[in-house]
Amino acid sequence: MNDRYKVQIFYGSNEEAKKTLSQFKKEFRQLDGTIVYTDPTFKVWVGTFKTRIEAERNYKEILKKYPNALLIRPNK
Repeated sequence: MNDRYKVQIFYGSNEEAKKTLSQFKKEFRQLDGTIVYTDPTFKVWVGTFKTRIEAERNYKEILKKYPNALLIRPNK
């Protein structure tokens, strides 16, 4: 069970997901990111936050550049 929080900053095509992740890594060097494929879309998930407080603090910063970002808790 994974109790970590992540932020989804994008969903759509593979090409756009790659561009979005690349751009994100330039802007937020301290956070990791990954592309997750869920048929039929690609999603970009960033960060791995142990607590909701930590997640929300980062989420607020990410929202400034990615207004469609979502705070998520993948149930893996």
